[in-house]
Amino acid sequence: MSKTIKYFLLILPAILFLTDLQAQNNTYSPYSRFGIGNITKEGFGRNQALGGIGIGLRDPNHLNYLNPASNSAQDTMSFIFSTGVAGNAMQLASSESSHNVSNITLSHLAIGFPISHWWKTSLGLVPYSQMGYDIVGEDRNLGVEYFHEGSGGINQFFLGNAFNLTQNISAGISVSYMFGSLNQSRRLVFPAQENIFSVNSRSRNTVGDFHIRYGLQYTNRIMEDYTYTIGVIYENKTSLNTEQELLTVNELLTSAGLVRDTVPGDFITNNHIDLPAHYGIGASFRTDNNFLIGADYSFRQWSETSFLNQSSESLVNSSSFNIGAQYIPDPADFQSYLRRIHYRMGFHYSDTYLQLRGHQLKDYGITLGMGLPYRNAKTTFNFAVDLGRRGTTDLNLIEENYIRFNFSLSLYDFWFFQRRID
Repeated sequence: MSKTIKYFLLILPAILFLTDLQAQNNTYSPYSRFGIGNITKEGFGRNQALGGIGIGLRDPNHLNYLNPASNSAQDTMSFIFSTGVAGNAMQLASSESSHNVSNITLSHLAIGFPISHWWKTSLGLVPYSQMGYDIVGEDRNLGVEYFHEGSGGINQFFLGNAFNLTQNISAGISVSYMFGSLNQSRRLVFPAQENIFSVNSRSRNTVGDFHIRYGLQYTNRIMEDYTYTIGVIYENKTSLNTEQELLTVNELLTSAGLVRDTVPGDFITNNHIDLPAHYGIGASFRTDNNFLIGADYSFRQWSETSFLNQSSESLVNSSSFNIGAQYIPDPADFQSYLRRIHYRMGFHYSDTYLQLRGHQLKDYGITLGMGLPYRNAKTTFNFAVDLGRRGTTDLNLIEENYIRFNFSLSLYDFWFFQRRID
């Protein structure tokens, strides 16, 4: 019990910090203005270094929430705690200019432990989407200046359960509570004209509802030293209950001072934000000691969804392909630390869920990373770097060239083991 209290006290400050993510600007992308914002790339530091794979991945020493069935590989006497930070340095480029932005935030918090030899569970907190933008524009013909701002996002608290059905087949189910708020404002100003009110409109959409993911994995051996795993995941279309607050304020600066006219706000409780049906398949192949390679493909049916009970022409079906590989020269060589390092690399390509001016945005990049073992234990420090690009400067759109990094800790401990001293 004392160890349980120790870990709870360790993660409590991180829980309080991470639950406030929706109130912060964790992205500065103009594309986060659409839909529910930027969809966060799934996976912890190890997944990110491997190009984002995880559907067909299983490892007894690492948590993997991409496929809830994968955690059935965890040892029956182990406890795994994972947390990390993520950062992003990005250049926003148009056909005429460019601008650099950066940010850093806590990326995730998760624990995993066994219930029995055939039932393993995990729970954690991760971001699902992020909204953060500040856009200024003007219409010289009408003499109007536009100011658009957005912040917030949707987080998910997940509870995953994995079951060993047979020696080779495992199944999993992950129930997530989706929560957060999407805050957007728009301001119209007429600087060259007198006696015209500026218009300020604000909306706050607060989300709170449940979402379910199902997973299945089959693993087997080829000869004696080679293992392969095939995995699938599925999420059904889900409508998240959303409360919407709308407020409009008209302002006019006169010689007598500021005149303000507030339009009574609306409070709408029967709105919904849809999450799409999601299908994914993945596979991995590994040797017992030092080599791993895997690939994933997933598809999300965004065209069948609606945002606040209205369909959007900007949202289209999305798909992604991920591939990654890992090499450990000799995990049992305790004389050479360099030969026990996990060297990782990968590649990802996505047709995103945004279509603007007839062009579906692409997102692609390469990933590099390492897993640094701590002493002779199964605990590892994981580093990942993602060099990628999203969007284009064609059609008067924005191209995002980014460098994302992730540092995470995967703490492995024996929880149900009592040492004896002779």
